[in-house]
Amino acid sequence: MHSSLDLVRRLVGDFDAQKEHYLSPGYQESQARQDFIDKFFIALGWDVTHERQKNPYEQEVKIENRVKVSGSQRYADYAFFVAPNFRDVKFYVEAKKPSRTLANLDDYYQALRYGWNSNTPLAVLTDFEEFHILDCRYKPDRDTALDRKIESFHFIDYTNEETFARIFYLFGREAVANGSLEKRAAELPKPRGRAAQKALFKGYQQVDEAFLVALDGYRDTLAHIFKANNPKLNGEELTEAVQRTLDRLVFIRFLEDKQIEDPMIVDFHSKASAWNAFVAYCKSLEPKYNGLIFKPHRILDPSTSSGQRPSTSPSAGSGQSFNPPDDEKFADICSELSDRTSPYDFDKIPISILGSIYERFLGKVVVATEKRVRVEEKAEVRKAGGVYYTPEYIVRYIVKETVGTMIEGKTPDQVAKMAFADIACGSGSFLLEVYDTLLEYHRRWYNEHPDYVKTSSGKPDKAKKADVEERDGRLALTLKKRQEILSNNIYGVDIDFQATEVTQLSLYLKLLEDVTLTQLHLFKEKVLPNLTRNIVCGNSLIEPDIFESQQSLFIGAHGSASAHHDADNQLKPMRFTDAFPDVMSRGGFDAVVGNPPYIRIQAMREFNPLQVELLKKKYRAASKGNYDIYVVFVERAMTLLNAKGQLGYILPHKFFNAQYGEPLRKLIADGNHLSHVVHFGDQQVFEGATTYTCLLFLSQIARQKVRFVKVTDLLGWRENGQSVEGMIPSNSFSEKEWNISVGESSALLEKLKNFPIKLGDVAHIFVGTQTSADEVFVLDDCSINRNVVSGFSKSLDKLVRVELEITRPFLRGKEIRRYEPLVSTSRVITPYDISDDGSRLVSESELKKSFPLAYSYLKENKEGLIKREKGKFRGDGWFAFGYPKSMTLFSKEKLIVPDYNNVASFTIDRNGHFYKTGYGVLTKEGTLDYKYVLALLNSTLLFTLLKSISTSLRGGYIRFWTQFIEQLPIRTINLSDESDKARHDHIVKLVEQMLAAKEKLAKAKTDSDVNRLELECESLDRQIDAVVYELYGLTEEEIKIVEGK
Repeated sequence: MHSSLDLVRRLVGDFDAQKEHYLSPGYQESQARQDFIDKFFIALGWDVTHERQKNPYEQEVKIENRVKVSGSQRYADYAFFVAPNFRDVKFYVEAKKPSRTLANLDDYYQALRYGWNSNTPLAVLTDFEEFHILDCRYKPDRDTALDRKIESFHFIDYTNEETFARIFYLFGREAVANGSLEKRAAELPKPRGRAAQKALFKGYQQVDEAFLVALDGYRDTLAHIFKANNPKLNGEELTEAVQRTLDRLVFIRFLEDKQIEDPMIVDFHSKASAWNAFVAYCKSLEPKYNGLIFKPHRILDPSTSSGQRPSTSPSAGSGQSFNPPDDEKFADICSELSDRTSPYDFDKIPISILGSIYERFLGKVVVATEKRVRVEEKAEVRKAGGVYYTPEYIVRYIVKETVGTMIEGKTPDQVAKMAFADIACGSGSFLLEVYDTLLEYHRRWYNEHPDYVKTSSGKPDKAKKADVEERDGRLALTLKKRQEILSNNIYGVDIDFQATEVTQLSLYLKLLEDVTLTQLHLFKEKVLPNLTRNIVCGNSLIEPDIFESQQSLFIGAHGSASAHHDADNQLKPMRFTDAFPDVMSRGGFDAVVGNPPYIRIQAMREFNPLQVELLKKKYRAASKGNYDIYVVFVERAMTLLNAKGQLGYILPHKFFNAQYGEPLRKLIADGNHLSHVVHFGDQQVFEGATTYTCLLFLSQIARQKVRFVKVTDLLGWRENGQSVEGMIPSNSFSEKEWNISVGESSALLEKLKNFPIKLGDVAHIFVGTQTSADEVFVLDDCSINRNVVSGFSKSLDKLVRVELEITRPFLRGKEIRRYEPLVSTSRVITPYDISDDGSRLVSESELKKSFPLAYSYLKENKEGLIKREKGKFRGDGWFAFGYPKSMTLFSKEKLIVPDYNNVASFTIDRNGHFYKTGYGVLTKEGTLDYKYVLALLNSTLLFTLLKSISTSLRGGYIRFWTQFIEQLPIRTINLSDESDKARHDHIVKLVEQMLAAKEKLAKAKTDSDVNRLELECESLDRQIDAVVYELYGLTEEEIKIVEGK
């Protein structure tokens, strides 16, 4: 820091010596930048003048060219980045000339807009004389802009070592690279009141959340004012008309903030009709920009000269004339969005963030009746628990590992023949990243191969010269080349027409992102290419011939074959060879990337039951169990790839172990398609959702080894690639469950897996009973008086009385704890005759005669019991359990474990408890002592193995499902071997002591007794672990691995 301080002190001396000159009105901002501000940030370690960073695409400080705004010239900001990420701004610096007051409302507001729209927490406003640090986490508000100053310094302050350190360790290059800005933002005071209620970014509202709220409001307003003057419009038509209107407004605002077009929206309210002015302006832009956005729309726009309205979608309206909406309310929307009053700067909002906004926006539709209109979530979104946008760092990783690796080393001519797709594209986030990756590749390639645009004689090649133009000493892509890349390489499909429209909008914005006014003025063709052949609305999973091959399903589901048309509208089948004939004739796509939908068939059946059955019949991946639709998307994507194609998806890793995943595991393993996995375990990628995901990379070319990456710290992986990884032979993967270990523990875990005897060999494992109406059958807070149980019924919300003989003690998962005695005040009514030979449901007459109290109580609940599972229980068995499994086993002495926990939680049940969420372990006759097996199952060693093969949950919790615990290796005992028998007897004795200690601990009254008994249990645990290590033959190094040492 001291060398930096010396440089800054010299700058301060120079400024102070000629202060009168530097503070004069004639001393301009450009001079202040060159004389002082550039040098100040150079002293902080930044290569402002690019003395070292010559590559124009790898420069950490970017200064835009001068631009004119409202007729006056200004200089754009400094934008600071940290290599290797040259896309995400770390902070902005807004420079001003020293003669004017820096604490200026307009300047503050401008700097705040830059920072907030780019999601950067802090910004700097400086004229060198002063240095103001601004808090950009609030949504910009002109009324409070001057209150957003965090700290300010006078130039004399820079010479003080302590004061300068506060700047240096916040904005110095190395400090910023180490997260200084984010750490400082986290330390700032949190908001109170209404600001806190919309918390997102360290307590403040981010630009995406704020703009989504605004768009939701605009949608609601437009839907109501459109419907008010056009009462015959239905929900689908309103959804489309509102969407197209908003898309046009957003696109125009983008053009304005990029200075591609003059500001116009702000003036609409001053016209005789804001709506008519808007329509006329959109019509004037259509010849220039073409594309979907301004194309005449059947609902919104006046008839063409031929009297016909071009169709833009399957729901293009009835052809009726459109009556303009309430002009005042529409003008209000325009005013809120306009540049002079809006906090939104579309020049600074990353296109990817706009995509994230639209992804959530698309989760709702307009629903209309004859007189009313409302906006509500789509059925599939409700069932999925909301819309969760894929984080940008995930999108980038997937595209880099697929598209990025595939184009590496290729020429532009070779890349031009490649095709990349997302077959469930949503708002287009993955396609945007693919497009951005291709643009970046071409920019670099042309600058690294400048002779490529010349002929063999050294003269310019006119055809290739059209690809690039010289700009600021480097070669930049022409608008025509950017169009070609978009049209040649990018393809998308979505079943939602609005999603395909938004994808096209996003790609258009990306196309124009770096386009200059000069390029547009010289460009004689349409600015926006037609993407309707690239981005298609349809069902990626179902082709039209499904109607012929599965005709019986349509007749059965809809009553007659004439329902074909309705099914077609619902399913939206499409054939890829029809939609993308050129791509498919070349063998298919080079890569398919994306985030497919995650919807279980139980949920899908409620809004699209026909599709569930069709997928089951068509796809191997859907052939087993209650599948999730993402497995079908994987299988489908693989059929669309060419012979060298690759797939990159983020999806749940549940199929690694779930029964329904077996067909997909087999499909992948049989072809050795698996190339790379990033397994996030219980780390949560999606904000606001609990979803356990992985990144799955597949290849059509068979792989001999699989790169397997395990992430236990998501932030560490995101920031510096922190993970544990290894190369796994492809033959390790089959249709059986995928339980992969990497890192230092992998050899030990494989050793344990190779033990010949498993828990499933020596014990019967059974799931708890499923009554399907616990609120009726389970009574809580029970007390027993003679032969009668009194307990609380949730279904009737009161105390009820039933016969003791018809009840059994009942446990919930939270009541099953490691080695602890089982205590519960709940009992379950069991209307079954249970014996060692089996169980049967008693008849209604038997129930009434032998258990009149229980019968009377169940009769009160009869209506609810009959309605279970869509009337399945109508008839004589209305009081039966939903799934009365293993009824004869509950009364036996057994081990028992809850459904999930973050520690091994087996204990002994000697009292015949029933339970719901848990599993019983009944050792087979003549095998092993319960206490011995209990010690093994609760040992640190086997729990370490279980964590590696089980399903992970948040907070270190795992599932104790049968399919996992049955795999645990059980060390058998040779009782004729004295040392073996001695270890067995020792461990049984330790378990007896543990059970006794836990019993005492449950009854302890004083803190001293609790503390003493807890210490005793910890000691016994260590002793048991030590014996288990001996039994399994662990070395000292292996013990250290198990214990994390």
